[in-house]
Amino acid sequence: MFIYSKGVFCLESEWFGLRSSTSVLPALRLLQDSDYKVQFIHRDVATRAELEHYLRKWFLNKHTNYEILWLAMHTRKGILLPGDVRRHDEKMNFDQLEEVLAGRCAGKIIHFGGCNTLSLPPARIRKFLKATRAKSVSGFCSEVDWTESTLFEMTFLLELQKRPLTTKGLRSVRNTMKRLRTTECREMKFLMHLRG
Repeated sequence: MFIYSKGVFCLESEWFGLRSSTSVLPALRLLQDSDYKVQFIHRDVATRAELEHYLRKWFLNKHTNYEILWLAMHTRKGILLPGDVRRHDEKMNFDQLEEVLAGRCAGKIIHFGGCNTLSLPPARIRKFLKATRAKSVSGFCSEVDWTESTLFEMTFLLELQKRPLTTKGLRSVRNTMKRLRTTECREMKFLMHLRG
């Protein structure tokens, strides 16, 4: 089987408090140790400033081969919550994220790993894709169970390794996910939008 290697640049925030060690890092290590040898960079972010800092690092030429950005953190409709969810200044809405990523994501894929992130009008998501120049954006439009969504995302990341980073290839990934994970796609309201 031919593999179209794509590295994963994962930014993860705390999920369930200081006493919890819950993390997507073991999932990334499993993908790296698999036949697919998925390379990854994983960083913990606890503030909006840290999130912006690592997003800027993702733009560096030495990280060109990390085409998949996985934002593994609590979210709400169009809002990232990397830090203290009680503080307004720690939230990052879709407009603010778009401003940080504007024009910098050509040939890249952005995946949101939190709940309800893409519960937005399709026109808003198209605007985000056009502004950032990302090839695709994906995520969930419902509340999701952490373990179930992480297992789903592992399948998604593997399917991305099997296809070229083209519109046709990404459509094939989307169709395969609907076929292989029909129930999860429906229950978690998984969406994958492609830039035309």
